[in-house]
Amino acid sequence: MAERANGVVTAVFGPLVRVQAGEAALVVPFRRRLRWPEEVTDRRLVVGDHVSLEGKAPGLVLTEVGPRRTTLTRRSPGEQRQRVIAANLDQAVVVMAAVSPEPNPRLLDRLLVACHHSSIAPIVCFNKLDQGTATIDVFIGDYQDAGYEILLVSARTARGLGGLTRALTGKTTLFCGPSGAGKSALLNAIHPGYRLREGSISEATGKGRHTTSTAQLLPLESGGFVVDTPGVREFGLWDLTPEQLQSCFPEIARLAQSCQFDDCSHGNEDGCAVRTAAESGNLSSRRFASYLKLREELVASEIGS
Repeated sequence: MAERANGVVTAVFGPLVRVQAGEAALVVPFRRRLRWPEEVTDRRLVVGDHVSLEGKAPGLVLTEVGPRRTTLTRRSPGEQRQRVIAANLDQAVVVMAAVSPEPNPRLLDRLLVACHHSSIAPIVCFNKLDQGTATIDVFIGDYQDAGYEILLVSARTARGLGGLTRALTGKTTLFCGPSGAGKSALLNAIHPGYRLREGSISEATGKGRHTTSTAQLLPLESGGFVVDTPGVREFGLWDLTPEQLQSCFPEIARLAQSCQFDDCSHGNEDGCAVRTAAESGNLSSRRFASYLKLREELVASEIGS
């Protein structure tokens, strides 16, 4: 008799997919013509997809993909198309190192924008606190003022790991950030059984080396899942208009309610409450400059498309 089971995709290996179906971790092929929800446009399996399996064990085959509640997407590097990173996420932990590799606030802002645009709750996590905090002290207040949840941790010394573990419990959480920031090290510290490869820093470039080569979803003992992703050095935004950008900067969205004009771009318009706040020191000038630069990029992309 044919069987039917439901599960979640935990890794994709070419024509084979690893699926967590209850307590069982299965590696199965998928049908060439999968059944997809009509609204899904990027029809490539990703971690986090809810799927159905049919057949008779051990010959189960993945046949159908369920609706995607949320998706984190980016512009495919070097191409004008979407790349879905993971599906059905509740939140994302954006990891930056405190010192090495040097934290990149512009990349952090891009990742936060992508989370907001995808309706995925972001958490800002600074790892390697044992190396010192002088580098991040100059800008961490920008994110505190914006209202972000910030975790200060060290995978090496276990500082802050209790708070991080509690934040993950019962949720599906994606870990993202640059190579070398310590995403895999944090996950290994939370659950040593993962045994994920951990990165190192190139002495020549000061940048992290890639260790995670593909996204994978891992179950948590405390309930929920985490998604470990390859490190990024750049992150192209996808399907985001210049008008939508302000909603992805929480502190700017709040101030924009006081602008004289509803369609204010916060550039040179009269009565702009956002620009006034930046000039008076009530809004981070760095975050405001980051917003303007991203908006300029999105406007140029619309013109060029």
